[in-house]
Amino acid sequence: MGNDTDILGNPITDSERALLDAYATLNKLLEDDSQPPAVTANVREAIASLWQAVNDLGLTDDRPST
Repeated sequence: MGNDTDILGNPITDSERALLDAYATLNKLLEDDSQPPAVTANVREAIASLWQAVNDLGLTDDRPST
């Protein structure tokens, strides 16, 4: 999978790029141990929902950080 293709090698759209960017941002927030517990819990909820779209579109083959 390249930066500009899905897991099947198809080019990604601008909307798909925006989804991937949001997914990456949430993953970075999960890796930040300085966040209050409430923030971490809510980011986990958000990334779980966003992962559904990212996964269904075949944009990534990973799972969110924990």
